[in-house]
Amino acid sequence: MRRETKLLHYGRPALPGPANPPVVRASTILHRTVESYTDTKARREEDDSVLSYGRRGTTTAHTLMAAVADLEGGEAAYLFPTGVAALACSLSAFVGSGDHLLVVDTVFHVTRKLCDGLLRRNGVSVDYFPWHATDLSPWIRPETKAVVVESPGSQTFEVMDLPGLTRWTRERGLTVIADNTYGSGWLYRPLQLGCDVSVVAGTKYLGGHADVMMGAAAARGPAAATLRAEAIATGQTLAPDEAYATLRGLRTLNLRLERHQENAFALVEWFSRRPEVSAVLHPGLPSHPGADLWARDAEGCNGLFSVVFREGFALTPFLNRLEHFAIGASWGGFESVVLPISPLHDRLHSYDLPAGPAARFHAGLEHVDDLIEDLARSFGDV
Repeated sequence: MRRETKLLHYGRPALPGPANPPVVRASTILHRTVESYTDTKARREEDDSVLSYGRRGTTTAHTLMAAVADLEGGEAAYLFPTGVAALACSLSAFVGSGDHLLVVDTVFHVTRKLCDGLLRRNGVSVDYFPWHATDLSPWIRPETKAVVVESPGSQTFEVMDLPGLTRWTRERGLTVIADNTYGSGWLYRPLQLGCDVSVVAGTKYLGGHADVMMGAAAARGPAAATLRAEAIATGQTLAPDEAYATLRGLRTLNLRLERHQENAFALVEWFSRRPEVSAVLHPGLPSHPGADLWARDAEGCNGLFSVVFREGFALTPFLNRLEHFAIGASWGGFESVVLPISPLHDRLHSYDLPAGPAARFHAGLEHVDDLIEDLARSFGDV
């Protein structure tokens, strides 16, 4: 079955039946006999799809878990109330007091805050390495246990050579945890490139309609059992309504990403011709750092890109004049959004970016001509 067809068939009940699995809300699962209760508790230790208690998820969440695992190419997947919760659980599963963690310098700023705050307070030491490194010898220590990667990089979209990096980490027994929110299992599959855990903020493209908060972490090999134990021990789960909405969003994931990509490329081309613009950052541009790696390892791009404007450009008034691009911190929904950014303010390594104000754009599903006319009006062309 091709991937596009799988999206429509994840969790389909036996026919005759509804097209989508129903929402099952439950905390306590009742039994008629002690033997039934005991048998259920035993079976759930080997099978995450066993309906045993609300904290382990209902059948609605179980269906989504199986879908995400298949989408990411993992052996198992676990669900969380947010993407940050998924990342936090993944980190705590593999590093603890006295351990050392390596993190790519281009990581999402909330991930950085989590590592520099919560992890350091709990005895984990953290170092950051440049996005282009595949040999981490300058930063590794005897107590290094795991590596966190994000490709493309947050806000500036540098592309990592994950197969090259994971060949190096595999020889040293290090666990590699990838933030795959950009690729969301459809465009990019870090587990297939050698990573052990792939974390996705399903708030973005998996749900796709700007109305769901959820996270997921898929894993392969020995990492799957470690992640499972941590998720169960910390009581991580996703409410059935959010699981249902995310599963419904998955049905159109491929179609939405095609339109997001199409609109983003059109806007990138348009911005590249503007005299007010110094640089456009998008992993699909041939001139972008690591674009050849993205073309090799990925299956397209999403709706995200950043624009660096020339020094002195009045960015805030420009953004305030936009009508179709609302100001918003998230992305991945059907709508176009934009956010002023300062991508280099907390990075430790050098980057070849021009000076000037910058903004991250997300191209939504609107007609691209309307988006371009909106931008042109804000520039004062009309």
